[in-house]
Amino acid sequence: MKYFSVLFMISVIVLILGCTSSNIDSDKFATINIEENIDKGYIMNISDIAESIEYIPLETNDSSIVGDINKIWYSKGLFVFNTYKKSSGILSIYDNTGKYFNTVNRLGRGPDEYSSVYSVDVYDKNLIILTGFTIKEYSPEGTLLRTIPLEKSDNPSGFLGVLKTDDNQYLLATLPGFKEDHIYSGIIVNSLGKTIITFPYPESERKIDKKRDGTVAGGRSIIFSKKGIGKIITGNNEYIISYNQDLQSIDTLYKIQFGEYNITDQNFKSKEGHKNQIFLRAPILESENFIFLNLNLTTLARKPIKIKTSSGNDALLKTSCALFDKRDTSFRLIDQPADYQIGFVDDIEGGPAFWPHYVSDDDFMVSFVNASEFIDFTKSNRVSDKLNKIASNLKISDNPVIILAKLKKN
Repeated sequence: MKYFSVLFMISVIVLILGCTSSNIDSDKFATINIEENIDKGYIMNISDIAESIEYIPLETNDSSIVGDINKIWYSKGLFVFNTYKKSSGILSIYDNTGKYFNTVNRLGRGPDEYSSVYSVDVYDKNLIILTGFTIKEYSPEGTLLRTIPLEKSDNPSGFLGVLKTDDNQYLLATLPGFKEDHIYSGIIVNSLGKTIITFPYPESERKIDKKRDGTVAGGRSIIFSKKGIGKIITGNNEYIISYNQDLQSIDTLYKIQFGEYNITDQNFKSKEGHKNQIFLRAPILESENFIFLNLNLTTLARKPIKIKTSSGNDALLKTSCALFDKRDTSFRLIDQPADYQIGFVDDIEGGPAFWPHYVSDDDFMVSFVNASEFIDFTKSNRVSDKLNKIASNLKISDNPVIILAKLKKN
């Protein structure tokens, strides 16, 4: 099974192009307290947070071989997949019954094509492609809908991620430069490519950058969104920030309390490695009630995760899934429920453990399991009649089985 294959104390004024300067609201943030929970782990059931779970085998035919999934999106009844072998920008699309819909491949140098793919997002079924200093938007049928040129002056090194947050706004994570003085962690542009708000690069990261080895100096930003509100966190910074609805100010939404395990310019050692320190790993996913985090716990890992490598050997990862409940601000590290599995126990259908690769705006969590592994799991575990029936109709060479879980409202 493939499994999933914060930003800073703000004390500066945000410059908004075409607008006056605006103050930063940092008085109302919630705390994600990792420090006080580092020695605790939990086994959680999927029924603790989800009301239902569904297993959807993807149609397999000569024109719809998905391969090893790299990223997955779910938007208004369509699943979109990018795979490792097709990470150059060939996207496979299926409907919510698993039926093949289309493959979008617009690689090329024509006006309706993209020559490379830096990042992909899916918004209202449409495909958002970041290619160099350009955003291109396509329908699920592959028709070019919009081309948005980006200003190089906003970040000379370029951009590493894009999210479309509403009909006319795009959140971009900047690419760390080569020993440059970083200005922004990210920007928001409108449908004309005009920058309408900027996220300053954290001062704490500037101090760390001075101690980095090599040519690249800069913490990468992680961006995520929920219902049109984009969020960003940079490098080892503790603050997840966003913007208010009128785009006149930056708001601090969450502080990640690393405490003594935080990486700072005082303990950053690029040559000797990191001990007793915690790193955030992408992606960060958000639902109405939860934030799903992936952490590198380094030497702090209580129970390293046991996995199978691509060569079939066992390996231990010092990582952990983690769940933050926005309603009561509780934080939990999620222990591995069984060897080679990660996430929540499926106590509804008896399937393999589940950790989301994607969370849709309508609160569906999406994951997947390869056909061969699904078949093996049903043979060695007590699963529902429904899963046994699915397995009986699968071949080991078939496309993956998608797992779709609907989160509870309360």
